[in-house]
Amino acid sequence: MTDPIKTYEMPEGDARTDFQIYEVQGKTIKNRTYPHETDRPHRHKYYEICVFINGAGKHEIDFASHNIHSRSVHFLSPGQVHLISRENDYHGYLMVFSRDFYALDSFQEDFLYRLPYFNNPTLIPILNLNEGDFTELLELISAIRKEYTSGKEMAEEVLRCYLQIFLVKCKQFYIHYFAEKKKTMDPHFALVQQFNALVEQQFRKIHLVQDYADMMSLSPAVLNKYVKKITGFTAGEIILDRLILQAKRYLIYTDLSNKEIAYQLSYEDPSYFSRIFRKKTGLTPSGFRKAENEKYQL
Repeated sequence: MTDPIKTYEMPEGDARTDFQIYEVQGKTIKNRTYPHETDRPHRHKYYEICVFINGAGKHEIDFASHNIHSRSVHFLSPGQVHLISRENDYHGYLMVFSRDFYALDSFQEDFLYRLPYFNNPTLIPILNLNEGDFTELLELISAIRKEYTSGKEMAEEVLRCYLQIFLVKCKQFYIHYFAEKKKTMDPHFALVQQFNALVEQQFRKIHLVQDYADMMSLSPAVLNKYVKKITGFTAGEIILDRLILQAKRYLIYTDLSNKEIAYQLSYEDPSYFSRIFRKKTGLTPSGFRKAENEKYQL
């Protein structure tokens, strides 16, 4: 089977490869340094921020379809499968960066796991902003683009600082816009974010709520209470949903067998894994792989 989902490394730019910004107009990315076609689902090994000035098209992120609205920002974490379908009047920016670029000299890589829109499958990684807030971000992007093309000494350090400001500003907007719906002002929201970050880092090997509760010095009952309060799901459901999402990714962008996928996710019994997958999705792992591959056959 030909791998239908490609994985891309950081684009190779003119000067630096660990942080890049592109202006995009129309249906396709015409910048010669951007290395891949974007008309099929794919994933990256880097972080990507999509800034949409004009709402035109759809964006599929991990099997969910989202309309692209004007004045919106979409956030993509490494490993997420996505596809942007742009229309002719599309206008926006792409900003991409590696973990190494962000964490270099700052020792703040963990901060990326505390942002509500990155590395967090329980929250939608999209901000639809009003004109004033969006203008603030565009002003930051203008400063980033100016520094990016300046060729000045210490430009990387300045860009890293601008990126930090941009991410924190987006966090501020996210918390404000979703304060009621996502309970971001609840005093236990940060605790649940900590749980989500642990799940993102450990889900392949650790499946039990008890183990996560131990890492957080909580009882399983208390952890479940707060997770349910903030997300509407139990801690066990969040762990299982993350496992199923990873299984879907393996199924559509690798040739791993069901048995091998079960092994990758620390299930000793492949048949048990298959039963769980079917119960959650309505399809067997093989059935899901076939259905997804048929969607994008040329």
